[in-house]
Amino acid sequence: MQQRSSAACRMILLLLLSHIAVSIAAPAVQCDLSKVSINGGNYTVNDDGDKVEYRCPKGKYPFPVVVRQCQWNRKWTKEKEQAECRDVQCPRPGTFDNGDYTPKEKKYFVGDVLNFQCWDGFTLDESQNRTCQENGKWSGQTAICKDQDSYCPNPGTPMGATKVGSSYRIEGKVIYQCLDGLKMVGSKERVCQENGKWSGTEPSCRQWYTYDSPEEVAKEFGSSISETIESSDPGRVEVIDPRFVKVKTGGLMNIFIIIDASKSVGLKNFNTAKGIAETFIEKISSFDFTPRYSVLTYATQIKRIVTLSDEDNVEPDEVIKKIKAFSYKEHDDKQGTNTRGALKEVYDQLSLFQLRNPDIFLNTSNVILLMTDGKFNMGGDPVVEVKRIREFLDIKSNNYREDKLDIYVFGLGSDISFEELNDIASRKDSQRHVFKMASIDDLKEAFDHIIDETDALEMCGISKYHSNDVKEKYPWIASVVITRPGEVENCKATVITRNFLLTAAHCFHLDDPVHFITVQVGTLPRKVKDVYRHPKYDPNSKKDKNVPRSFEYDLALVEMDSKIDFSPTIRPICLPCTSGASWALKLRDKAVSCSDHEKLLLTGELVRAMFVSEEKKGNFMQMDVLIKQGGKRLDCLEDAKKVKEFEDVADIRDIVTDNFLCTGGTEPEVDPQTCKGDSGGPLIIQHNKRNIQVGVISWGTVVSCDGHKRRIPVPAGSRDFHAEIVHSMDWIEQVVKNELIYLK
Repeated sequence: MQQRSSAACRMILLLLLSHIAVSIAAPAVQCDLSKVSINGGNYTVNDDGDKVEYRCPKGKYPFPVVVRQCQWNRKWTKEKEQAECRDVQCPRPGTFDNGDYTPKEKKYFVGDVLNFQCWDGFTLDESQNRTCQENGKWSGQTAICKDQDSYCPNPGTPMGATKVGSSYRIEGKVIYQCLDGLKMVGSKERVCQENGKWSGTEPSCRQWYTYDSPEEVAKEFGSSISETIESSDPGRVEVIDPRFVKVKTGGLMNIFIIIDASKSVGLKNFNTAKGIAETFIEKISSFDFTPRYSVLTYATQIKRIVTLSDEDNVEPDEVIKKIKAFSYKEHDDKQGTNTRGALKEVYDQLSLFQLRNPDIFLNTSNVILLMTDGKFNMGGDPVVEVKRIREFLDIKSNNYREDKLDIYVFGLGSDISFEELNDIASRKDSQRHVFKMASIDDLKEAFDHIIDETDALEMCGISKYHSNDVKEKYPWIASVVITRPGEVENCKATVITRNFLLTAAHCFHLDDPVHFITVQVGTLPRKVKDVYRHPKYDPNSKKDKNVPRSFEYDLALVEMDSKIDFSPTIRPICLPCTSGASWALKLRDKAVSCSDHEKLLLTGELVRAMFVSEEKKGNFMQMDVLIKQGGKRLDCLEDAKKVKEFEDVADIRDIVTDNFLCTGGTEPEVDPQTCKGDSGGPLIIQHNKRNIQVGVISWGTVVSCDGHKRRIPVPAGSRDFHAEIVHSMDWIEQVVKNELIYLK
C-alpha cells in the first residue's frame, strides 16, 4: 500500500513538473491584433506582442488610449472601444483679469487664434495674439493686463486655468486650478515674496496628449539651466534675457544624470538616452566650465556608471567613455521603475561629497537631470527622497539657497504621470523644470540644440563642429584680398579679437595702401584701418647668406576699420599664452605660464594638427597633418635642402629656423600640402574640441597645386612651414593691447 502511494506521489510530481515545463515553454498570452485597428492612424506592436502603441498625424491624437495592453484573459485594454484619431484641442481661457478676449468658443482647435485686449488704464504684457498649435499648446506667453500699483507683477492666469487671489503685495497668495480635467504642471500656489518675485513657477494646464516640442525644450530648459550655471560663479556679470545655455568660467557644480532603464524603455531608446547624456556632457566640456559628473541608470536596481567619488568625474572624455561602455544588459531585472532608489543614490553621494569636501559643499550647486518613460512602481514615493535632498542642502529652512538645487525631469511617451513629474521637479520663478516629450527622439533633437554656442560668442576657439554650414564650422577663418594695379593677391587670416586679424606678412607689399586691402569676414567685405608686420620680418635680411627671400617672422596683424560683431559664423580663435587658451586647455592655475601652454600643445616628435583649405570658393575643408619635431624635423630640413633656390645656402637652418613649425611628407602618414591662397591661414591644434592656433601658413618646398586642386599622390619632399606664434606673443600683445588677456 505504501509502495503504491509513493508511486502515485511520484506520478503527481512528474505531472506537476511537466505542467510547469509546458507553462515555461508556452508563449506569452496572445491577443487578437484584428481588434486594435485605428481610424486615421497606425500602430506598432512591441517585440513580445503584448503591447500596441498608436500613432496619429500631426494635429491629431489617439482616442481612447495611446497604448493597449494584452491582458491575461486575451483581451486588449478597452478592446470594445474603436480607436480613432481625433482633432487636437487647446485649453480654453479660464479667467482673464482686467481685459477680454475674442472669439469665445467652447472648443479651440489647431490653427484657431485668440486676441487679447486690456481695459483702459491697463497695459497688455506678453502675447496679444495666440495660436492653437499641433501639440495642444497655445503659441506665445500668458497675456497679462498689468498696472503699476502692485508689489509683485500680475502673475496672470494660464490658458485652461482659473486663479483665486488678487493681492499682489508681500505675502499675497494666488491659487490656480485647471479646468475640464486638465493636468497641471507647475505651482498650484504662488506667494509674493520680498524680492518682488512670485514663489514657484507659472503653472500650465494640459491635456494628457499635450507634449513639449524639441524647440520649446531647447529654449526653456536652456534658459533655465543657463541661470543655474551663471549663479554657480558668484563673480559673474548677470546675463540679460538668456535664451540658451551660456557657459563661461568658474563655478562649483555637481551634475547628476539619471537614465530610466526599465523594461518599457527598451534597448534602442536606452542607447538613445545614453547618447543624449553624452551630447550634454560633450557640449558642456567645450566651454570654460568643469563640473563634477555622476551618471546613474535605474530599473529595479540602481547602477552606477560614474559617481562623485570617482577621480576622473571631471574629465568629460572619461565620463563619456564609461557611458558608452555601459550596457542595457547590465540590468538583470528590468521590471521595476525604482525612481526613489535612484534619488536615494544621489542623496548618498552628496553625503559622501560633504564629508570629503566640507569647505565647498554649501557653495556647490547641484543639478539633477532625470529621464524616465513611466511611473514609479517600487521603492516608494520619490518625492520623499527629494525632500531629504532639499533638507540636506539646507534649502528647506533657507529659501535663498534654492539656487543650489535644480531637478529637471524629462517624461517620455504616454505612460507617465504629470503629477509625479511635477512633484519631483524644482519649481522656480520664470523657469521650467518639467518637460513631457512625445518620444526619446524628440528629446535627442532638443538636446542637440540645448547648449547653443551662439551665446558664448566671446569665447575663443569654439566652432559648431557638427554643423553643415562651413561658416559655423570654421567661424574664425577670414579672407584677405589685396587688389593692386594688374594684380590680385589672396590670403587667409584668422579672427583673434573684435578689431584684429592674424595673417602672414608676405601677403603684403611694404607700400600697399590700406585702400588696396579688403577683408571678408562672414558674408560682407570690410575695410582695413592698418596693417602691422612683425618688426623682425624682412625678406632681404639674409641676402648675405644666399637666402633669396627670408620668411622668418612671417606674421602680420590687420586692424579693422570697424569692430567685428561676433555671431555663430564669426568667432575668435584661441591663441596660446592667453587666458582664453588656459580655459580651453583646462589649465585653471593662476601660476600657469606661456611655457606651460607650449609644453602642453607642442610636446612630442609628432603632434596632430590641422589647417583649413578653401577647396572651392566658400567651400572650406579640414586638412589633418602632423607637426614634425625633434628627430622627425630632420627630414623637413633635408627636403628643404632639395629646393633649387636654396642650393647655394650653406646652412639650411638659416632658412628653416626654430621659428617655423613643419608639416608635410609621407611618413608616418601622408600629409596634405597647402596650396596658393592658403597662406596666412592658421595651423591649429584641437584640444577638448577647442581650436588653438599655433602657426601661420607661410611657405612650402613644392608647388604642386593647380589653384586649390592638390596633386595626387603627394610629391616626394613636399613640406610646409608655418610661422610659429608662441614666441611672437609679446609682439601681438603690444599691438592688440587690452583686447586679450596674456600670460607671461
